[in-house]
Amino acid sequence: MPVSRALFLKIAEEELAAIPEEFRKLFCDLSVEVRAFPGREAGRWKGSRTLLGLYTGLTRQDMTSPYAGAHEPARIILYQRNIESLCSSRPELRARIASTLRHEIAHHFGFGEDDIKRASPEDA
Repeated sequence: MPVSRALFLKIAEEELAAIPEEFRKLFCDLSVEVRAFPGREAGRWKGSRTLLGLYTGLTRQDMTSPYAGAHEPARIILYQRNIESLCSSRPELRARIASTLRHEIAHHFGFGEDDIKRASPEDA
């Protein structure tokens, strides 16, 4: 279900704002970006049609460690065209954006893929 970049960003912003405040206030140096498809930043997944999102950077725990030193901000990248390709309605698109954000936010808090699958199979 293709939508404009502006609408996709609006939905992503709304879903990010829907994350409970108790978690959002714990985000540390975190930005959210939208790209059409995975590029060089995705490494071996560059050009992938199945990668929906990517977390890059240190985990929150590593960023807040007294030994952290200087670091780049962490990023969540949502891949718009890949997410859209799995959706046939606007509610489905919203749900997929929300689940992808939750998945990548879990990485920010230090959860690995196996942890996410166990805790929340629908977001894996």
